[in-house]
Amino acid sequence: MHWSFDIRSGLLVGALLTLLVGVLLAVVARALPANLRPAVTPWIAATLLQPVGFVLLTQRDVLPPWLTIVVANALIALAFAAYGLALRRFFQLPARAGLLSLAVALAVATSAWWGLVQPDLTQRLIAISLVLAWMLGYSAWTIYRRSDARGPIRHVAGGAFLFSSLIMAYRAVVLVYDPGQVTTVFQLTHVQLLTYALGGILPVVATLGFLLLCTERSQRELERAARVDYLTGVYNRRAIEELGTRAIAAARRHGMSLAALVVDIDHFKRINDELGHAAGDHALVRAVERIRDELRTEDLLGRLGGEEFIVLMPSTDSASAVAAAERIRESFSAQPLVLGDQRRQVTLSIGVAVLAPADRQFSQLLQRADRAMYAAKKAGRDLVMADGMGGWEATPPGA
Repeated sequence: MHWSFDIRSGLLVGALLTLLVGVLLAVVARALPANLRPAVTPWIAATLLQPVGFVLLTQRDVLPPWLTIVVANALIALAFAAYGLALRRFFQLPARAGLLSLAVALAVATSAWWGLVQPDLTQRLIAISLVLAWMLGYSAWTIYRRSDARGPIRHVAGGAFLFSSLIMAYRAVVLVYDPGQVTTVFQLTHVQLLTYALGGILPVVATLGFLLLCTERSQRELERAARVDYLTGVYNRRAIEELGTRAIAAARRHGMSLAALVVDIDHFKRINDELGHAAGDHALVRAVERIRDELRTEDLLGRLGGEEFIVLMPSTDSASAVAAAERIRESFSAQPLVLGDQRRQVTLSIGVAVLAPADRQFSQLLQRADRAMYAAKKAGRDLVMADGMGGWEATPPGA
């Protein structure tokens, strides 16, 4: 059975598909979250530059060589650089524009030298293949090196770039050992077929993989938004109640203690009234930072609402919990918060409760810690008060 394949036609079909992908991506980009658009923009540029380069390649012997060799390869190299830049932005890494620009410059220089100054098809294809292999490999490396790109989704885009890089490197190696493999640009050999098929498939598969990465990122951010307080970045009430229920189950299962601290900022309304709500928001953020400084890695911090926070401390008995609460309280009373251009003395009332046999639900532990916190407020504020089941009394400031 005899069959033939016209590389020019294949390139034109690939260019059309890539162009359609770019247009569709530009439409879809409007529906993506704003934080993803800086990465999507260069990706769209890549899917628009690459087909123009393909079309120019097909016009060899019709248009001048500087267009069909130098400009065509420059546009393809720019497209690959744009893919790399998009991925760097997506993963919030330094752009490394200088490195990518150097690769583009090498592609242009080798195309001009072995295409116009000292025409040599074999040398030009070897050089261009190596430069493009590095650029494609750089994109694959960017994806696979990131710890937040795990699971099968990363293999769609990452695998496309990695496979493409290997194909380009393979062409370079084959031409080094067997220059006769390609004596004309559109000669139908397995090397050329692999290379140009790659050019048509890569943008489609890589873009699909990129969109899957964007979707996965958006899904994770939505899940995080459902569990995290938008202002302070700590767990919200819903999340902390779920985590509290799990912590109680774990404490019972392993026979360990569990402490809860309810922390309330004293006279918080005055901050809002006197300095404005923006200062109040800033005070909450700074308060969270200061509380976190006094906690262990395994402790959980959440916002119950308003100026009230909760700390869950696994494997912590009454004495240790009260000591931790005292450290948190003293960190506030000893040093004012800086709110804008003002320094404001802020104090805390903290209630402490430790898991008791009677606590069947997290709400019971929380209620006892909350009662202890209100007892601290009634006793004069700037106090740590322990729940009666823990066997602790009020701890006065400086004690």
